[in-house]
Amino acid sequence: MARRITIPVRSFGSEVGVPEVPELAEWLKGKRGKEADLTTYRLERSLDAQEGVAVPAAGGLFYGERLSAAFQGMADGVLVDEPGIDPSVVAADAHLVCTRRKDARFSLPAPHMLGFRDGYIGDEEEFSETIATAYARLAREMRDAGVRGHVLVADRADQIELEVLASRKIVFFPKNPETFDLELLLEYQGDLILPAHGLGRAADLMEQFRVKKLILLDAEENNLAAAAELADPDMLEVGGYCEDDCPDYWKSLVERAFIPR
Repeated sequence: MARRITIPVRSFGSEVGVPEVPELAEWLKGKRGKEADLTTYRLERSLDAQEGVAVPAAGGLFYGERLSAAFQGMADGVLVDEPGIDPSVVAADAHLVCTRRKDARFSLPAPHMLGFRDGYIGDEEEFSETIATAYARLAREMRDAGVRGHVLVADRADQIELEVLASRKIVFFPKNPETFDLELLLEYQGDLILPAHGLGRAADLMEQFRVKKLILLDAEENNLAAAAELADPDMLEVGGYCEDDCPDYWKSLVERAFIPR
C-alpha cells in the first residue's frame, strides 16, 4: 500500500436543528437530576459526531441566544444600562463540553453576529470595544472551566473585535471567505482559512503575511496534494463547519484528509 500523509481535521463548529419532541423527550430521560435544555442537547449533538476530529469544537451560531443572555445591561439586544456579564451559564456549558471531550474548543458567534445595539454609551467605537472586552472576559471564564480555546464565527472582519480578541486561544472563522477581508484578518491571526476551491488565493496571501497554518475547508485529496506544493504538510489542516445533517459529515471529512504519496 502506498504511503500517505494524514492531515488533521479541525472543527469550527456545527449547526444542530431543533429535534422532534419524542427525540428530545428520550434524551431528557437520561438527564434526570441534571440541568438540561434544548441548548444543552444541541451542544452535545454538535460534538458527538466529531469522532476522529483532531481539534473538535462544540457549538456554532445556534449558541448566540444563550450567549446573548450572559450580557447584562441589555434590553431586547439594546444596551440601556451599565454593561456587565454573568458567566455562570456559559461556564457551566463549557464544563459540560469538557466532560465529553477534554480537548474541545467552543464555537461562538463573533460579537457583531449578535446584533447588539447601543442605547447607553453614545459612541460607536467605544460600544464595540466594550462588547468585545466583555466577550474576552466570558471566553476566559469558559477556559477556566476547561475549554481549550474558542472559534468566533464571523461574517465580516471587524478591526476592533480583532484587536481585542484575536489571540492564540481565539481564532476567527470567516463564514464566507470569498467575501471576507482576509487581508485584515491575517494582520491579527496566523491561520489562513480558505474553501478548498479557493486555494488559488493562498500563494499571494502567504507571500504577504506570516501564515502559520493553511486550513482548507471541505478539502478532497487533490486539494491537499495541491496545497502541499505551497506549504509543508505539517502546516496543513482540513477545516469543517457543518451546516446541517452532520452525522456523516465529519466522518467523511476525516476519511479523505490525507495526501497520497
